[in-house]
Amino acid sequence: MQRLGVSAGINSDLMCGNFDIKTTVGNQLNGLTSGFKDLMGEVMQGATGAVSSLPGMIIQRANPGLYDMITNGILQAGVSFDKSKLSCEAMSKKLADYTMGDSAWTESAVGDEYREAINRSGGDATRAEQAKDKATGEEGATWIGGKKAGGKGQPAIQPVRDMAKAGYNMLNGQPVTSNSSVASSACNGSSCQIFKNSDAAATAIVQVLGDRSIRTCKDKSQCESGGTDNAPGASVAGTGFGPLLDESTKVNLEALSKLVSSQGAPSAEELGKLKTGGLPVTRGVIEALRDDTDKNALVQRLAGELAMAHTIETALAMRRILTTGESEPNAAAQKQAIEEGDRRIDSLDRELQALKNEMELRRAISSNSLLVTLERQEVRNSSNQMQQRTPSTDEGMNSLNQKGGE
Repeated sequence: MQRLGVSAGINSDLMCGNFDIKTTVGNQLNGLTSGFKDLMGEVMQGATGAVSSLPGMIIQRANPGLYDMITNGILQAGVSFDKSKLSCEAMSKKLADYTMGDSAWTESAVGDEYREAINRSGGDATRAEQAKDKATGEEGATWIGGKKAGGKGQPAIQPVRDMAKAGYNMLNGQPVTSNSSVASSACNGSSCQIFKNSDAAATAIVQVLGDRSIRTCKDKSQCESGGTDNAPGASVAGTGFGPLLDESTKVNLEALSKLVSSQGAPSAEELGKLKTGGLPVTRGVIEALRDDTDKNALVQRLAGELAMAHTIETALAMRRILTTGESEPNAAAQKQAIEEGDRRIDSLDRELQALKNEMELRRAISSNSLLVTLERQEVRNSSNQMQQRTPSTDEGMNSLNQKGGE
């Protein structure tokens, strides 16, 4: 699978972190920025509150008007600073949504850091708020199995792959992060019959539906561990079920051609190599194909129909795996993960509909190969049993002469 990279990002911390409260207050008081200059056209009268610093008390006693002007200017400058920073952060989030769409993951990681800061703050709201401003998202977001992912030194969040692995393991009673194969004695569903382990299932699903790598760091350069597969914005384009259908058809055609051209009864192992999607292909079907004069054409049609059945069964298994993966508690707690999963499931449903349409079109132009093969074999058997030998004219004349001589 080819992995595509996207080298774009919005760094809200570097953008909005450049604001300086000292510069903001200084420019407001000196009239370099509008707002305070317009508001303070006249010196406001009256006290604005107790001032604890000695220089402030000296200014208040020496020049009450100047003191009031400075106090109100500082207050307005602080409000302007907070407003500007909030506006910048809001705009940076919008830009991140438009460009990368991963800001929700960063917010989730920052939220985890904020909650931890609150627990460490001892109830100090100001200290907790300062910790929030310093949160970088480098600690990652809580993901499948309660583990952190997407942060610095952590594997990237790959929603489709991760939820597919979790769903496969949940369906087969294994830990959500397990890579172990399911024992044949413990395999009770189609998922473990089609895929040997969660990694194989996830790889197949990503190949069909695609996936992308998500990092939670505000500064994406801090989250580049894991190579190109884990790079921020790297993605894999899904190819749909077309390649899977073509591959299954090729495998079936080779296996059927070998079975039909060989002698003797086919073994269960040879029949097991066919990708049938649960449709039984018995020894009788192979023997019927061997006796048919149009066996080459019928083998090709049968190979395609069995491959279609196998592809549809695989698609349904993939859908069950992804749907189950969405219900993993840590994945379900991430709204953006569910949205991503639903979008991929919708894509899978469209692929299933396309397969259904293709199958119906094939049936419209040709009847089922299995039934045709068996019906023609039955007709041949009936004809052979009912066929009677008709004596020739010479044989009849000889018989009459013999009777006349007697």
